[in-house]
Amino acid sequence: MHTEKLRLDQAPPLAVPVSFFLAAPVSVAIAGVLLLLDGSALLTSAWVPGTIALVHLGTLGFLSCIMLGALYQMIPVIAGTPVPRARLAFGALALLLLGTGSLVAGLFLGWPLLVQLARGALLLALLLFLLPVGFALSRSHSAKETTWGMRLAALCLVLVGGAGLLMAAGHAGGAFPGPRGPWIQAHMGLGLLGWVGGLITAVSWQVVPMFYLTRPVPTLARRAVLGMLAFGALGPPIALSLGASATVATLIAAPAAIAAWLLHPVLIWRAISTRTRKRADPSLRAWQAGLLVGPVVALVALLSQVSASPRLGILLVWLAVWGWAGVIIHGMLTRIVPFLVWYHRWSPLVGKQRVPSMRSLLPQGVARTGLGLHLLSVIVGAAAVLTGWDPLARLTGATLVLTAVALATELILTVRPR
Repeated sequence: MHTEKLRLDQAPPLAVPVSFFLAAPVSVAIAGVLLLLDGSALLTSAWVPGTIALVHLGTLGFLSCIMLGALYQMIPVIAGTPVPRARLAFGALALLLLGTGSLVAGLFLGWPLLVQLARGALLLALLLFLLPVGFALSRSHSAKETTWGMRLAALCLVLVGGAGLLMAAGHAGGAFPGPRGPWIQAHMGLGLLGWVGGLITAVSWQVVPMFYLTRPVPTLARRAVLGMLAFGALGPPIALSLGASATVATLIAAPAAIAAWLLHPVLIWRAISTRTRKRADPSLRAWQAGLLVGPVVALVALLSQVSASPRLGILLVWLAVWGWAGVIIHGMLTRIVPFLVWYHRWSPLVGKQRVPSMRSLLPQGVARTGLGLHLLSVIVGAAAVLTGWDPLARLTGATLVLTAVALATELILTVRPR
């Protein structure tokens, strides 16, 4: 494992990132319960409030919860500048959970007051997170592409969060800020390609060589991916604000989609093929599965632009959130959390007493089961979206609940005291 250039001594307390990671499976379980209750009614139209609630359980409750925790850990270690007042993270987490829960409940039940509460809580959560994190990123002198990727992701989080808060007014008794279609298009692009795509690609350049002993992705390729992501994520909202059509905004977003779902998977797959350690653990299999889903997401994104079928738009979000990003992040947790726990609890004792191996902190059979359930839920959910068959939608809900239980078990087994 290559950790020579990392500032591990500046890492925040273990409880900071782990608290975000442990909270994430709850949203997956709630999403599964909603599908068990309403079935295919949540998978037929992107305009249904219950469907919007389901999407935000995946984006806010699962992906963003884990990604915020990861940034608290990575900025000091990779960018070289500690996040000030790191323990304020617990307040940001509490507000994020309150805001996400209120938003989902308000949308699902049709209660505008809860959506209004969610807007306030999520605004405070964003401020409590972005002010110290933005300060740390602005002070960093690191010129690494990973650091620039984190800066891009943080900027897109500001924009996607601001747009989301404005759009939520339409569900809180107020008016929608403008034409709904273009706003949703810009919101999705900033979120999936800038925030999620920016952070996943940036992290991959650091963790894939570190954990799997691969060759690094060439510098020119990393910079090309980063530039395409920045152009394609930030360009559409700028174009729309200047009066461009939705078609023009879509064309501007295309480079980011190509970078995130085609170019980046090819580059990381090639890097993985060069690894010196040939043993494949579940986290590596998760990376490979997520990389394979990426081109499928790109194809569905293209088809959704030339077809009027609403199911393709829902399938795009399902595969991007839960199949591409979700699988990769699930796999990274099974590798990064054991590393963090081992580093914080056991590395100071090396040479003084017998310590467990990093691999022994999470049984590989448990990790394989979690990954298998996750992939099963992706496949069953895609079939449910395409067919509209209610039993498949409810089965998707059951597999989501089982995946959430498996992920929570993986994390608890890893972080439990020994």
